[in-house]
Amino acid sequence: MPFDGETLRVKISGLVGGHSGEEIHKGRANANLLLGRALDEMSRAGVLRLIRVSGGAKDNAIPREAEAVVRTGDAAALRRAAEALAAALRAEYHAADGHITVTVTETDDGLTPMDAASTERAITLLLCAPNGVVEMSMDVPGLVQTSLNLGRLTSDEASLRASFMIRSSINSQKNAVASRLARLAEALGGQTELDSDYSAWPYRPESPLRDRVAEVFYEQYGEKPRIAALHAGLECGILSGKLPELDCISLGPDLTDIHTPRERLHIASTERTWRLLLGTLKRLDA
Repeated sequence: MPFDGETLRVKISGLVGGHSGEEIHKGRANANLLLGRALDEMSRAGVLRLIRVSGGAKDNAIPREAEAVVRTGDAAALRRAAEALAAALRAEYHAADGHITVTVTETDDGLTPMDAASTERAITLLLCAPNGVVEMSMDVPGLVQTSLNLGRLTSDEASLRASFMIRSSINSQKNAVASRLARLAEALGGQTELDSDYSAWPYRPESPLRDRVAEVFYEQYGEKPRIAALHAGLECGILSGKLPELDCISLGPDLTDIHTPRERLHIASTERTWRLLLGTLKRLDA
């Protein structure tokens, strides 16, 4: 519906980002959630109507940037609110994500703004949606057991879509988080769709295959391997979900800054992984 005023682009940027599983516990900010905070603070400073939102590129990456376009009759008040929030965020995240910026610029967007009720529902979703670590493992110290990440945010003239990735090594907890999101969406007049669901991969205290790989590693390199549980989606979860008695492990080369523009594969470790795989297969065939 028509709503007169100045059109502003609100952008959250400068975040570190990262893998939504392996780095979900490191205190890094989620740009989509910070956008919700910005819109909330600005809406308290002056009346606004939301036109569109966008943020993140993949469900499995912590979003580094997000933006919204709004229309308001009090641009100066909204800018002041954004500046105050930017300072607060840099203080909050100074150790893990210290370069957050919140910028507000004039723009020319011919789309019709949402009405007041839809704007409020959108802000409520972005401000109240669960995100980050939900539960830590009781079996493996320091391991995240269940988490979720609001990875992608999009909108068009008829809807707003928020895409979450839920991770858990316990199926019942994963389902409970999905129910929380469904209840929130329903309360706001929306609905949820479940896509790409696959079984959790619970930790196995005893694994003959894991022991065999460790033996081969020691023979090849003269030291014990570092065996760790990861909070990440792996094909082992799909396979063990179909075959509950399957003994399986995951191994691979060293990767750094996963799911960011800085992602790198270490070539030397790829050769070591290949040698370990061949040695293990020979031992299993003996």
